[in-house]
Amino acid sequence: MITKVLKYRYIKDNLIMMIGTVLGGLLGYFFHFFVARILSVSEYGEMQSVFAFVAVAGIFASGFSYFVIKYSSLFAAEKDYLANAQFIAYLNKKLFGIVAIISLLLFALSPLVKKILHLSDMWGITAGILAVIFSVAAVVFQETLRAWQKFLALTVVGVLAASSKLIFGYGFAVFFGKSSPVVFSLAISTLLGWMIAAYFWKRMKRANLSQIKKNREEYISRKKIWKNAIQIFFFSLMVALVMNADVLLVKNLTTSELTGYYGALSVLGKIVLWLNLSIVSVALPRACADGHRGEQLHSRIFLFSLAMMLTMGGSLILAYFLVPQNIVGLLFGGKYIFVSGNLWLFGLMSLVMSFLKFESDLAFARHDFRINYLLFLTVVVMAAAIFRHHGNLGEIAVWVSASLLLGYFLAAFLNFSNRKRKIIEPII
Repeated sequence: MITKVLKYRYIKDNLIMMIGTVLGGLLGYFFHFFVARILSVSEYGEMQSVFAFVAVAGIFASGFSYFVIKYSSLFAAEKDYLANAQFIAYLNKKLFGIVAIISLLLFALSPLVKKILHLSDMWGITAGILAVIFSVAAVVFQETLRAWQKFLALTVVGVLAASSKLIFGYGFAVFFGKSSPVVFSLAISTLLGWMIAAYFWKRMKRANLSQIKKNREEYISRKKIWKNAIQIFFFSLMVALVMNADVLLVKNLTTSELTGYYGALSVLGKIVLWLNLSIVSVALPRACADGHRGEQLHSRIFLFSLAMMLTMGGSLILAYFLVPQNIVGLLFGGKYIFVSGNLWLFGLMSLVMSFLKFESDLAFARHDFRINYLLFLTVVVMAAAIFRHHGNLGEIAVWVSASLLLGYFLAAFLNFSNRKRKIIEPII
């Protein structure tokens, strides 16, 4: 039975990514398990706010990730490794200048970020900026592996990076007892991820140099590549804000202590999101390849993915509702238990967020960049909701969930209403 199921490539890929996500997630949550017990609630809240800043500033890496997977999926569909290698070489030449500009911009903005987030020092921001720089450099290799559906290699990259974050994060927390040094563990893990992903890419390229078909510009012209860059960048910015703006807004509008509690429940709630994103990440390269042909993701893959997301998310939310104190106490300790009753709301919030991410990626894969406006509207509604309703954790979670649900319905309607409309991007 199991052997028969694993013959289906999509199910096998999902299983590999799910195992990798669970292993990486366990390592990530062990990181929070140990660090949250060593740092004070306010220091932990400060660390979480810096992590959220890194996630939003990571739009540069995220923009490149969507950019790379969108075009590498075309090479993958044609099984043309050499053309993809030329494309990667071209991007890497451009990358140095872009990374330099990003670095200068982020360092220039760091005093303002420190003031807005009420941080105690600049070292956490500095470590976060280094993590962003390494992420930008790594994303070209990582997303090419994803486009070629090399999910086992991606799993190895993710697990080793998460392991280094746990080891160094725990060591820095014990030695320094402050949030800023702990953030350096994130920079180290992204650097390691970059090096390992580059190794797998070079190994894959060496093994397939014999498969020569076309020059990359016979697939994609340089002019067309950069024409779409702004729209792809804006899409990644909106996705990053949808997934992380709530923590930044809570940190700005409330206390570090409340942010610490919010961040702790967010970490647990987002187990739902990260498990579901492993499913989305398997579907995306297939959806992009179909999008280049003017088609939508096959309905069976769509329904199978949706059912898996709902099953996993619903199961975790039920556990969060029935035994929240055990779960929160196990990971974060007794000082967080009194807010554990809100945990199921954070799980629900992450489930809705994963549905919105799935629908957004499907619109992106079809070159329908009207999704950018819908995501922007979702962020505005979320910001307004948190600004008006931030009295307690439950209130914030309910209003953030309602904002995300609105975005999901709008994105689903966009995709459904255009299911028979072919949007073929003129690549060349």
